[in-house]
Amino acid sequence: MSSPFRRARDGSIRVSFEPVETGVLTNLITQLGDLLQADQESSAPEWLGPEPAGSDPLTRGDPVADLAAAVGLPSEPVRSPTDPILARLLPDGYADDQEAAAEFRRYTEYDLRMAKLSAAAIVLDSLEGGESLKLDEAQALEWMRVLNDLRLAIGTRLDIDEDYEMAAEALAEDDPLRGLYAVYEWLTWMQDSLVSALAGDG
Repeated sequence: MSSPFRRARDGSIRVSFEPVETGVLTNLITQLGDLLQADQESSAPEWLGPEPAGSDPLTRGDPVADLAAAVGLPSEPVRSPTDPILARLLPDGYADDQEAAAEFRRYTEYDLRMAKLSAAAIVLDSLEGGESLKLDEAQALEWMRVLNDLRLAIGTRLDIDEDYEMAAEALAEDDPLRGLYAVYEWLTWMQDSLVSALAGDG
């Protein structure tokens, strides 16, 4: 099977998809974007909604809170997502210290979400260009980020480990998870191809 991504002589990255592949990618990326946005209000409302009456951070006398409010950051530490896929996409900065992880997330999670959503939008926009795409270096790197996020999301859903191929083979022929394993393999193949193309090997 030929590599889907290749480096052209002009330095661009070229890739061609069948219409069904474009449809699958568009659907997956749209779902990823929906997931990244769905719980923002419920899991981290501090920087999205109004402050409760009488709790203006600029009147609390807390210089850290004052600075956070001035730059639009949450006024309090932000808890980890409860969804396991989101927890994988937006991991804790400190595995053994929940307090430090919540404080770190306060300063980083929103920007990380926005970066992932921006990458998803860039890839979706490029997919609208047809089945044969020409990507510059910056677009190709966004593709890399999105393919990685899709693999992480599906891998979490499937609880992927080093023996996942054996687990997939053990499934019944009509098990719907077989299709998800196939998509995971396809995304892995594309990601490897893009890595090679960016390195000049494809």
